[in-house]
Amino acid sequence: MTTSIAGQSIAGQSVRYDDEYGVYFVDGYDEVSAVLRGSGWSSDPRRNPLAPAEIRDLPQTALIFMDPPDHTRLRRIVGPVFTPRSIERIRPRVASIVEAALDGLDESAELVSEFAYVVPLAVIAELLDVGAEGAELFADLTPDLVKMLELDATPEDLVASVDASVELMLELTPILADRKQHPGDDFISALLAQDGITVDEVLGTCLLLLAAGHETTANLIANGTRALVQNPAHVRQLAHDPVNAVEELLRVEGPVKMAGRTALEDVELGGVTIPAGSFVLLQLDRANVDPRRFDDPLRLDLGRKSHGHLAFGSGPHFCLGAALSRMETAEALTRLFARHPDLELADEEPSWRVSNTFRALTELHVRALRAS
Repeated sequence: MTTSIAGQSIAGQSVRYDDEYGVYFVDGYDEVSAVLRGSGWSSDPRRNPLAPAEIRDLPQTALIFMDPPDHTRLRRIVGPVFTPRSIERIRPRVASIVEAALDGLDESAELVSEFAYVVPLAVIAELLDVGAEGAELFADLTPDLVKMLELDATPEDLVASVDASVELMLELTPILADRKQHPGDDFISALLAQDGITVDEVLGTCLLLLAAGHETTANLIANGTRALVQNPAHVRQLAHDPVNAVEELLRVEGPVKMAGRTALEDVELGGVTIPAGSFVLLQLDRANVDPRRFDDPLRLDLGRKSHGHLAFGSGPHFCLGAALSRMETAEALTRLFARHPDLELADEEPSWRVSNTFRALTELHVRALRAS
């Protein structure tokens, strides 16, 4: 059976096979969106014919690795915990975390390690209510944990990620047992209260929150800071309409470059037939600057109504934590520039991490931080 999906090329071919890597690259907005929304694709990394064998040792109860019907069931169960309304209730706690992080900045600072990475990790530790010791363990293990999300992870990366997963699950398991008996006002208690969820699925959701929720939000805060600090007009627009500003930053400065899918059947996409079992790399960053979808797509315009970007994906696997990431980023950026409107870059050339999956700065040195 062949599923046909219409599509046009951006500048050449939007769907192309790469002989060197043995994968299909997809970069057109319509084509990427069609795959994300389509039913003929798998997100399960165990179906990827190119993945190292160690991929099978990763926790398989995280939504990002699941396919229907298991994904549909679990998404329906945990979804209410992550709705915009639920997330809005914790905004004051997030604001307090941001202010505390800003209090710790000196007149010269490296904002990736001292702010962008600090805020999301502190928010997750607060939401899970794991205390200072748990937060410290999260900080130690998250760099290895997130390697499970790298599309080009080596066997060594995956072993490190599995080890981090096991250590975190050992830490969280007694906490879950306690919250089951003594629920609190935290995400673990809220997840455990959902009908039909298993302990393993709660653990998988917590690990996903730590891996994807921390990494992507930290990258977005850092990328957004760099983009804003280079243009005072952007800072003014951020203050005027932070919600819309964050959407445009997601489109142009999004934290994720690519996502992977495996074809479950022969699919015709953009005039190319992709055989069942093939692995495709969806270039989210390129799809978000497709001129067929966005006018003057490479220009960052914080007044643009850029809803419809694919920074959080689309379809069944649309990012569960999107509302949390949006709110954290808005709080972090608006409070950073409200307190330090004179912020400027100390280094002209950005330092980017080598990654096919994430668009991530390794360092962002700033200066002239003076309290307003």
